[in-house]
Amino acid sequence: MKSTLCTWEDEICNRQVQFSIGYSNENGTVEINTVTPQKVSFICPTSNSVLRCVGVNTDAGRSLLANKFRASKAFSKLTAVIGNNVNDMTMPGLEIRTDVCSA
Repeated sequence: MKSTLCTWEDEICNRQVQFSIGYSNENGTVEINTVTPQKVSFICPTSNSVLRCVGVNTDAGRSLLANKFRASKAFSKLTAVIGNNVNDMTMPGLEIRTDVCSA
């Protein structure tokens, strides 16, 4: 299994969430195995600057954020980017770094 980092911009809630993504890519098929939220940055809607950052330390918090991300359009973009073997990609609402780490 390989892993990568991605940052999802949740514009509705004025926050950016950093995730660790565990995935496998076999025979051209990408399967997301784990979605683990690591950090949330709260964004000022007026200035677009970061107000504060907090770690995601509880199971309930990780579950809530992972489920919201899986339900977003950005999640389907993630599998497409990983499947195309792109090292760095920034799309509206999603930044992906696939060269950060791998197992």
